[in-house]
Amino acid sequence: MNNRTRKKIAAAAMAAGLGAGAMAFAGPLGIARTVAYGLSDGRFSGKREYAYYGFVRVEALVKSGKLADVRVLEYPNDNGRSHYINSVALPYLVQEAVDAQSFRVDVISGATFTSEAYMKSLQEALRQAGA
Repeated sequence: MNNRTRKKIAAAAMAAGLGAGAMAFAGPLGIARTVAYGLSDGRFSGKREYAYYGFVRVEALVKSGKLADVRVLEYPNDNGRSHYINSVALPYLVQEAVDAQSFRVDVISGATFTSEAYMKSLQEALRQAGA
């Protein structure tokens, strides 16, 4: 993730009154990113993963052997705060996964449970696609 994207998230968090760094990105997971090329084309649904405040389930769209998009089918949104946090965090998680061609992306602080459940669900979807 580039610095420009991190600044946008920090600005959004401050504008929402969450304080500086409330939605800042945590450091990398400390493990090598696996590149997901040579996948089978199609739509692949991940498992429903527990994220403490609810569940996360994603669907990976693979085109030309690459991860083209990720649809979030389910995420914690039963209260205003969860809905807001996930409405900010999930688009960045999707973009990071597509850019990295991997389920391993930076965890977003303030959305840690969602980030971890998102990665697990996406990992399963990519496994089905042949990763």
